[in-house]
Amino acid sequence: MFEPVSEIKNEPPRLIPSMVEGFNAIASHIYIILFPVLLDLMLWFGPLVRIKDLLLPTVLKASEISAPAYGADSQAFLETAKEMWTTILSQFNILSSLRTFPVGIPSLLISKGIIKNPLGSVYVIELQSADSALALMLGLLLLGLVLGSLYFAMIAVVTNPDSGPLKLSELLRQTMQCLLLSFILICGVLVLLIPAVCLVSTLALFLPSLGSLPLLILSLIMVWFLLPIAFSPHGIFANHFNATAAIANSFRLVRSSMNATGMFFIMLILLSYGLDALWSTPPIDSWMLLVGILGHGFISSGLIASSFAFYSRGMKWVQEVIREINAGKPKILS
Repeated sequence: MFEPVSEIKNEPPRLIPSMVEGFNAIASHIYIILFPVLLDLMLWFGPLVRIKDLLLPTVLKASEISAPAYGADSQAFLETAKEMWTTILSQFNILSSLRTFPVGIPSLLISKGIIKNPLGSVYVIELQSADSALALMLGLLLLGLVLGSLYFAMIAVVTNPDSGPLKLSELLRQTMQCLLLSFILICGVLVLLIPAVCLVSTLALFLPSLGSLPLLILSLIMVWFLLPIAFSPHGIFANHFNATAAIANSFRLVRSSMNATGMFFIMLILLSYGLDALWSTPPIDSWMLLVGILGHGFISSGLIASSFAFYSRGMKWVQEVIREINAGKPKILS
């Protein structure tokens, strides 16, 4: 006698419904975009805190030590290195440490060297002590992680109508789990990156005819490693998992819906980088850039909310499929 056929009620996660749900959630709670907007405004009008005088002599000394390896081109190498590092360190703002990964507040201006704004030249603070620079950077990273956790937690609440109010104790726990997640990811990337870089360097050295192919291989390796754990932060904030359980469930979701997940992240990347190029069109000293900052705040928050909607739909579907499998019933996947 055949068992009755059971039907999976929840659908696999889909791109367009997740996007619509995410952007509707942000449009209904527009105050959430204040996080990326205020961060960009601080980077735009705040001081330029840099460590140029502290690092530049050390970097140039290292360049002088390695210059003989370039033979007759050593002098050209030194001049190029000095110009490049002087430009980088002149524009690097230590306040950019507020942008943490993988959980953090998105920013349009984080990679731009802001030395002027519509009000004129920015105020420059030159740090002279390595201890104070390190302490400030660590403090900013911790503050960025806390603010990023609050940002993600609020998005998780507005995309899930069944969730309760945000609690301080739960936010602190989630922040600690994000810190642990970051540590796990850094260790994993280092373990993977060191042999991968050695392999790519060897290929580039002995097979220069391959051109940029080794770098493409390295990029594919990183995508292969990072894609299955891309939803780890979502598990911490949406389902209150710890870091290891969040990673495991992210693996499960991505493995169960690889095609849909791949298309979803491709769309997220295209929209994010494509629109960032549009928002960055005005000059850095033009008030029109404020429109770009507001647009970036809404779009980036909407994309993150869409990823939470995609994750929520996907986890409900995966959990229902697992329950049906454990019950030993034939299934119809809708």
